Amino acid sequence: MSGRGRSIADLGLAVVALVAAVWCWSRAVTTSEYAPIAEGAPAFTATHYSGPWIAAASAAVIVAGLAVLDAWRRR
Repeated sequence: MSGRGRSIADLGLAVVALVAAVWCWSRAVTTSEYAPIAEGAPAFTATHYSGPWIAAASAAVIVAGLAVLDAWRRR
């Protein structure tokens, strides 16, 4: 594959990796609504962060960054 074709493939990989990172991050954060336990008490919203999904999103961002660097190096 030529240098230009490889650069285009690297940029395509970067876009796919960024889309995967956004998808993984959207799976990583969930919220739960809880009703008040006692009369007059406020409602409670809990946020849960899932470590494996956050790690996958981070890895996808790293892959995208490396692909962009490789494309830039081959230009």
